[in-house]
Amino acid sequence: MRAEELIQIRRELHRIPELGFQEFKTQRYLLNYIEQLPQTNLTVETWETGIFVRVEGTKGEKTIGYRADIDGLPLTEETGYAFTSDHKGQMHACGHDFHMTIALGALTRLAERPSEHHAVFLFQPAEEGPGGAEPMLKSEEMKKFKPDTIFALHIAPDLPVGTVSTKPGLLFANTSELFIDFYGKGGHAAFPHLTHDMVLAASSFVSHLQQIVARRVDPLDSAV
Repeated sequence: MRAEELIQIRRELHRIPELGFQEFKTQRYLLNYIEQLPQTNLTVETWETGIFVRVEGTKGEKTIGYRADIDGLPLTEETGYAFTSDHKGQMHACGHDFHMTIALGALTRLAERPSEHHAVFLFQPAEEGPGGAEPMLKSEEMKKFKPDTIFALHIAPDLPVGTVSTKPGLLFANTSELFIDFYGKGGHAAFPHLTHDMVLAASSFVSHLQQIVARRVDPLDSAV
């Protein structure tokens, strides 16, 4: 594929961002593109708003998986680009339009000239919020295609063009969720001395959390 084609695909995808498990237009766009590829070695199956595409290899000793996330974020785009988001309050602000484009480029190459190994492309919905990875990995389609390993990437605009950066172990920060409830005595605003101010308690707690990295984590370790 020529660079101009990839740029056009990315810009078209950028215009139709959708939130997790609501990627109906995105799924349709991807399927329309995939349907135009040589179908001899392809097997296509949908899962929720995601897609599995298997490319038959010439020898089939291994099955290599490649995952691309497809959802957008609940943000209003103010870039002023000619290809700005058509969906108010939704935007591809984390590069998933790029990720899909890269996957489509690789898929096109393998559909036209298969490698010796099988390949499975996973277009994963709901990476940002609801969490689409775990249920997709547990799906019947995943059990059917059984990739031996799965690769993925994330664009990094701070790196020079053409650079691929990797390292053993974790490369980007991961998210861990913690839910904390504050309980106290309620009352009337006219009698604050008879109540427990949970808003003040929560704000104080958040301020103290900021001291954990500065005072409890080794400076040679990474923490956010």
